[in-house]
Amino acid sequence: LGSRVSRRRRPVASQCGGSVRLRQGRTLGRACVWGKLLPVLGRSREATMPDLAEPRKPLRGSELLAAATVVTAAYCGVLCALHRRIEALPGGAEAASGPGGDGNYWGTLPSAWDHPEPNYLVSPAIGEFWSVLTTIPIAGTLLMYEGLKYGYGWKVIRIYALTCGMYTLAFSAHLTLQKHIFSTTVTAVMSNALLTFAQFSSVVHKMLDSAMLRGAIVLSAEVVLVGTVATMPYALPANGGVWTLFTVQSPGVFLATGISGVMAKTAVLHRERVTYRTVCIAGALLSSAMVLSLFECLYGFEYGILNNFWGFPWLHIAIHVFEQVGIYIFGVGVAALHELLFLDRPRKGAEVRYVGGFLPYLYCPGPSACFDAPAPSAQARGRGREPRHIA
Repeated sequence: LGSRVSRRRRPVASQCGGSVRLRQGRTLGRACVWGKLLPVLGRSREATMPDLAEPRKPLRGSELLAAATVVTAAYCGVLCALHRRIEALPGGAEAASGPGGDGNYWGTLPSAWDHPEPNYLVSPAIGEFWSVLTTIPIAGTLLMYEGLKYGYGWKVIRIYALTCGMYTLAFSAHLTLQKHIFSTTVTAVMSNALLTFAQFSSVVHKMLDSAMLRGAIVLSAEVVLVGTVATMPYALPANGGVWTLFTVQSPGVFLATGISGVMAKTAVLHRERVTYRTVCIAGALLSSAMVLSLFECLYGFEYGILNNFWGFPWLHIAIHVFEQVGIYIFGVGVAALHELLFLDRPRKGAEVRYVGGFLPYLYCPGPSACFDAPAPSAQARGRGREPRHIA
């Protein structure tokens, strides 16, 4: 090995790195050591590590259908269990109708958060049946599946987890018409938007590169949000809940849609145009939901219900459908923001693709450790290398 070692006390190698050092401070020659170790390490690496060169498969429609089916079956199973539980009672639905025997199983009526849908009409256990069905967290489940499959960053996964949580809260709120659950639901929805702002708003203006400024804005908005949700529904004479939803949600939705549209138009790089256009499409769908929400506040209780079809609230269901689709596309846009624009080096081969030609998702062929280009300097990540900001 290039050194004379006493036979009585042979030194033992303590580690194997750029050079191997003996416990007595001697250094072995690199050539002989690596000549013996490399074949062993090579076989071990091939046996234990996956083939990183093999790209991940594109997303298939059957995968999304399976995920949506599983989550729908789980939540509908809860509804069926509640319905069967009431039927099993000695007096049936009449015994479970709640105080006064007027179809108030959860004892939460009258409620300031009541939406334009007949209560307990389809099932004596479900307050607003159609609204409950359309708040099953399908969008959040699909986003979470894609995020875990392609290894999106934790900033994105956090938003997806909160999306699933806020839809579960909405599911429970329409089920029970409990005012505290409704208040928590609205707070969770807007907190998800504020979390997105805190993590990704620096693309809008260089002033928002300051974490302290973003934190101050988010904290102030949260204080105003909680105060509004706690007081406004009960201060209005009628339909306070639906007016609160419109008042709290619509300004941020309209503002974000306009900003994303401007950024999509002024973007220079292809990945910027694709990312901002995806966010803008999501904003357009959510803005349409807000416009429908205004019509619901004005005319929904009078014209938004089909009484001959088990009280189907067509206007409110249209709002929920626009929101589910818009939030899904928004989640795809958030993933593109993080993986294509916010990382020091974009994910190698990452791009926005479509399932069936219409449903977008962010495809990442390799793990997060595979990058497309050398890491730029901190100055290049801001305003120098790429025109990330409007101003």
